[in-house]
Amino acid sequence: MAGVRQAAKCPNSGQMFTTYVEETYLPYAKRTTKPSTYASRETFWNLYIKPRVAKYALRDFTTAIVYGLLCDVAHKHRVNVGSVAKLRAVLHSIFQYALNTGDLPGRNPVEGVILPESATKPKPTVAASRDEVQAILPALKGKPMARAAVAVMAFTGVRPGEARGPRWEEWDRAEQHIHVRRSIWHTQEGETKTESSVRFVAVTDELRWILLDLWNAQGCPMGGFIFAGRKGQPINLDNLARRIVRPALKQAKIEWHSWYALRRFHATAIRKESGSSDTASKALGNTKEVLDKHYLKPDGVLPDVRKAVKDAVSGLVH
Repeated sequence: MAGVRQAAKCPNSGQMFTTYVEETYLPYAKRTTKPSTYASRETFWNLYIKPRVAKYALRDFTTAIVYGLLCDVAHKHRVNVGSVAKLRAVLHSIFQYALNTGDLPGRNPVEGVILPESATKPKPTVAASRDEVQAILPALKGKPMARAAVAVMAFTGVRPGEARGPRWEEWDRAEQHIHVRRSIWHTQEGETKTESSVRFVAVTDELRWILLDLWNAQGCPMGGFIFAGRKGQPINLDNLARRIVRPALKQAKIEWHSWYALRRFHATAIRKESGSSDTASKALGNTKEVLDKHYLKPDGVLPDVRKAVKDAVSGLVH
């Protein structure tokens, strides 16, 4: 009876879940989240959630129903645990909005939902090695756009969307840095992922010459996007990799991992050189927790860790 009384206080809770999400939640998400975030939530809704919730009203959901939905998705689509966790997060966001707007009584039914055992383990991510980066750059000589894109990712550690954003006028040659202040997703220009991602990234002498090569190839422009296509808009890095980078590296018998592998290379190299996760996280525009979890990929014991271990245990054997 308590549940009935609570539902009576929230008449909208009787609305069909599909109607609520498509007419109320998704428009809210579109207004308040970045285009890439909204696109991800809409995809998860259409692909995984909507086909499984047609019979439910908003108030019908329980922890068991949510868990059953996750299990069915993991079983039918064989998605990894990371994707199931994102699906759970999308559901949590939907119900949390309904709770905040008074459309749902009680508690969020996603709270406490565990991930199903049937979800597959994600493939381990990799960082490009120093030797790989050294081999890739000469393999792309004569291809200034591709070579500069690889160099910017490896030398600055920016995200792919951030790499597409800088303009020539934001490269301060005297101060030897580029101002990262926007991110490009598909054709949409927007803010960086976080406030800390707005930052200056260093331009080393090596990167400077690679950028100058691209600048000269483009006719020495006074402004505009650094990685601009024929119409002046930022190029698509995935297309660049597919059409130019991969074929060139395949011919040179060099493995290509991904653009993010170059970002992980940068993070790992800065962490090894500086001995500081704080410095490396600032270079990436991330927190130390995100750096350690997602980007730090050492190929051996980190120098500062080795020294600390040596200092800590020296003298134990006489």
